[in-house]
Amino acid sequence: MANENLSIDSYRELNLDPDSEIVKQLMSGIESEFGSSAIRLTDHVGSTPSNLTPTMSSWYITYIAGPRGQALDSVGGLLGANNDQNRSRGVFLEREISHEENQRIERKRQAIKASRETRAADYDRYEESRIEYQKGKDTYDELRARHNREAKLTPFWYIPLLVLVGITEMLINFESFSRNKAYTPAIALGVTIIVALMLAYASHVHGTFLRQIETRLGAHRRDGDRAAAWRMFSIGTVLLAIALGAVYYARSIMYADILLENAVMGGNAPSPLFVIGGSMIGNLGVYAVGVIIAFFGHDEDHHFPEALQGKIKAEKKMYALREKISAPLKREFENIDATCEKAIEQVKNKHASLGSNKDFLASRTLFAQIKEQDTKVLAALQVYRGKLLTALKGQAPRFEVQPEIETAEYEFLDSSAYAALPLSLKYI
Repeated sequence: MANENLSIDSYRELNLDPDSEIVKQLMSGIESEFGSSAIRLTDHVGSTPSNLTPTMSSWYITYIAGPRGQALDSVGGLLGANNDQNRSRGVFLEREISHEENQRIERKRQAIKASRETRAADYDRYEESRIEYQKGKDTYDELRARHNREAKLTPFWYIPLLVLVGITEMLINFESFSRNKAYTPAIALGVTIIVALMLAYASHVHGTFLRQIETRLGAHRRDGDRAAAWRMFSIGTVLLAIALGAVYYARSIMYADILLENAVMGGNAPSPLFVIGGSMIGNLGVYAVGVIIAFFGHDEDHHFPEALQGKIKAEKKMYALREKISAPLKREFENIDATCEKAIEQVKNKHASLGSNKDFLASRTLFAQIKEQDTKVLAALQVYRGKLLTALKGQAPRFEVQPEIETAEYEFLDSSAYAALPLSLKYI
């Protein structure tokens, strides 16, 4: 017991006051990490605490790990000693839990590694989709920063309203085409539908063009982009002219028939302005409504919603491939978690059964002394992290952290996200 107490006392005697030499050594490391654009944090696996910067990790290994490890081994020897009365070994609960949690992560990583080896093609496709998504996200984020807003996707009501514009055009023009004796009823209906589609599409093209005229024809655009915009406008204009020409032709024939009937039957002929002009005005009015609908149904920058749709499509593809990869691993992860939880539960039960053992309780008292010193270690690390983040303000550093069960890539955190990560000491 004397040797065990000596190890524990050696750890407890470490001076970790804010003005102590050991803590000063830690704080002096801020300069070495100041100005770093990327700072890699310690992993979740191993005896070194996770989420430490290189300076924090080096300080912990140099000054803390040795004395603390010897103290924990001493307590572990006492807590795990044979109990002659119960004919069983004791248990160091915290160390066993740390060990099981460590094993949990390692087993999952091994499962992922094995999956990568057996399903390399799927992982390659996933990696390609992830890169594609990141490119799409970067493009969209750049446009969002430029416009200082989210993209405006074509609303759900746009297509139904445009269809309604076409139906209205059909109702206006069907009589004109159906009275043409050269047309069968089927042909008259077909021509009416085609004219309605042409007018609806023309209104879509012109309304969109007017909404996006700055981004399509602005001085910053390339000549090729402006030429494409004018081609789009020209197509809409040609379709509008053809549709209105067809309507004028049909109404003219209809007016000629009316004049012939009046000549035979007698009576006053209606004004051509009413028969022909009224229909033309009605078609142009509905077309104008379609232009207004298209104008308000589109984003000012046609690249913006395209970038958003591209990002959404790439994201769906990426998640679908990840789900395809993750599905076989899910069951294996469940088995690993169940094994770990069962082992932890058994350790806790054993720990609870030793609660009345005097030697065990005395050893737990020694462990409490270690934990008391641990709080000072954590306090020093927390202070260092706070000072480091304060020093790095305005520099936008990135903190690289490896996810618990992902071995191939790192995640990048900003200062606020890193500040929220917990710091804790392990018992292995």
